Amino acid sequence: MNAVDKGQVKDALLRQVEADLQAARGDVARKDSAAMLDQDSSFSVDDQSQASEAGDLGRLLEGREQRQAGIRAQIEKLDFGPRSEVGPGAIIGFDGDRYVVGVVAAAFECDGATYEGIAADAPIYAALEGLHAGDRFSFAGHDHRIDFVS
Repeated sequence: MNAVDKGQVKDALLRQVEADLQAARGDVARKDSAAMLDQDSSFSVDDQSQASEAGDLGRLLEGREQRQAGIRAQIEKLDFGPRSEVGPGAIIGFDGDRYVVGVVAAAFECDGATYEGIAADAPIYAALEGLHAGDRFSFAGHDHRIDFVS
């Protein structure tokens, strides 16, 4: 995988995270709107209860929005330069799957391939860190071989 390919993977990952961030912002706005009662109108106890519940949910969704913004910032800071060993910014493959190392990411597509993220604090990262293509490692009672590191 060359630098152009890695750049395309990074761009696809950023697009996914940005879409998730925009969805979170929309959810927060909808819940914030639902939490507001028109003070010039009369409303029931049930209306107040639903508005309060929407406000609570809105605060939870704000946490999701902040997490997505943090993930985006983390991806933008990662050095996606060429790698020969597993570390943050590397793209690796093992067991037929592909991973971006150093970031939390749900499965996303790029050029017909599916990738996921492996955070640096994930338990499997400790088993992978510093390894090279062809190296073997064990995790959760299973043996694996690293197919590539880019």
